[in-house]
Amino acid sequence: MKVIDIQESRIIRNAFYIQFVLLVFSELTHMIGNIVDGVIIGRCLGVDSIAAFGIVSPMMVVFSLAGTIVATGSRNCFTRLIGEGKIKEAQNIFSMSFAVSVVAAVVFMLAILIFATPIAMTLGASGNAANLLPKARDYLIGIAFGLPALNAMRVLSMYMPIDNDRQLPVSSSLVLTICDVVFDLIVAFVIHGDTFEIGLATSISQYAAVAVLFLHFGKKNIILRLVPQGRLPWRELGGIIWQGFPIGVCRVGFTLRVAFMNRILAATTNASAAIAAYSVYQQADELLCVLTIGMADTVAVIAGILLGEEDRPRMKRLLLTSVQATLIITLEVSVLFFFIAPYFTSLYISTGNMAFTLATRAVQCYVTGMPLYGLSIIYFNYFQGIGESRLSSVAGFLSEAGVLMLCAWMMSFWFHENAVWYSFPVTQIVMYIYYAVLIRIRSRKNATYGMSLWDRVLLLPKSFDVPDYERVDISVTSMDEVILISEKVESFCNKNSIDKKTAYHLALAIEEMAGNIIKHGFIHDNRKHSIDIRIIKKEDGLILRIRDDCYIFDPVNQLSLFSDEDMTYHIGLRMIFKASKEVKYTSILKLNNLLVRV
Repeated sequence: MKVIDIQESRIIRNAFYIQFVLLVFSELTHMIGNIVDGVIIGRCLGVDSIAAFGIVSPMMVVFSLAGTIVATGSRNCFTRLIGEGKIKEAQNIFSMSFAVSVVAAVVFMLAILIFATPIAMTLGASGNAANLLPKARDYLIGIAFGLPALNAMRVLSMYMPIDNDRQLPVSSSLVLTICDVVFDLIVAFVIHGDTFEIGLATSISQYAAVAVLFLHFGKKNIILRLVPQGRLPWRELGGIIWQGFPIGVCRVGFTLRVAFMNRILAATTNASAAIAAYSVYQQADELLCVLTIGMADTVAVIAGILLGEEDRPRMKRLLLTSVQATLIITLEVSVLFFFIAPYFTSLYISTGNMAFTLATRAVQCYVTGMPLYGLSIIYFNYFQGIGESRLSSVAGFLSEAGVLMLCAWMMSFWFHENAVWYSFPVTQIVMYIYYAVLIRIRSRKNATYGMSLWDRVLLLPKSFDVPDYERVDISVTSMDEVILISEKVESFCNKNSIDKKTAYHLALAIEEMAGNIIKHGFIHDNRKHSIDIRIIKKEDGLILRIRDDCYIFDPVNQLSLFSDEDMTYHIGLRMIFKASKEVKYTSILKLNNLLVRV
């Protein structure tokens, strides 16, 4: 018998890594157009064009701001509702988030087309860099046309992995990449266009990628549905925006930070070279941050599900897994990129000039701070997953803008343009001091000061989840372990004064359900599988949760298909369903989740 503790739960660990890979592809969908544009512009259109591109490219974050805020906030609500078994309510939330994101993008697009020039000037195309204004404005206009598609991609690609669709987001990224590369090459070598045409090529590619994502709605047995407008829960919109507000603060902070840094660099003697170097720095950030953002989003998604289930042990496991994954992956990538930084820089800037030297140094500074940044971003995304929007907003703004800008400004008196990239690793150290103080303060408030370090790091109140003696957490991997469960159930029921009839029904339900999973689910592939079983005592009775990572199978729907005339068919399931107060099934993140109220 394996009692789950922080070191176990293979299902949570595997779900984390699978979701991480999917979200990396999702982030690439939004980043890859910008990355491809940067390479083509830098190699084909010159230093001034890559500098202009660097001034505008941070706006890609703001362009998808409405979609990001609504999609993130609604996703947290969506996963919580799924964890509670409320499927229809979750579908309504998804539909509303999609509608709001696309409409907001159209409004944003019109505003940008009207005010392109002042926006480009505000971002840094002024002062010693005023010569970059025409190119920056033209690129801004070109990419503005793709805003509705960009926001639609943001919503769909964030939701589809949750709805067990792991293929279409990947296919969408490939279509976006291929189209953008082909169209950019046509602009550069066939029609000899400039930054406007490059931006427009990206917009067209984004619409092609959205078309691929829409194929999801033609599939059977999906949770995501676009419901009629009259059924949308508009009253929930304010709460959703509040839930997504932290990511919005981060994105706005990122844009403010880039504009601030560009202004510092524009005041230096070699403004164009310094801004071009910062453009390469941003490209490294956009390419590599898909790893850290992917891990952070994964934490937020799974934390939202576990919050709805009130599952403290697996919440600990989630954080431990994310910390291990972040350190291993970011350290390896950081070491690699530190040494290949000159080669990466050469993709954008020709060797042998000041811009190349500054850009190489900038990239190396970024990867030096990347591991610490990775841990920081998963933590304030975890805040968001557990509903601590205010904490997430403050930490996100400090990390992405406040502390970073302050450090750059203070260091600029000594290090000049180099202060912009030196400030990144310094900021991460400051953030860890902030987290240490926060954990100490919240531990006293949550009455967890005397508990383990991981309990304090969770920032959850002591009342979260039921006491240890009112729950059982078991992980089984074989039929022999399933058979032994009855002993554990009997002991649990005796401690909690539960009658023998209920105890018998509970043990029968576990043996029948877990036995069917092992018998029919473990044999379909060569992967190792396990089953997480949780029993908790509530005021209104007992709750049994069974989760497995085998192929998708809905026992509730399957039983409804059986003819009532054949009462011997799946008699074990019939007995359990009839004797239970409620049985619910959901499939999320390619996991089977069964809830039985006894």
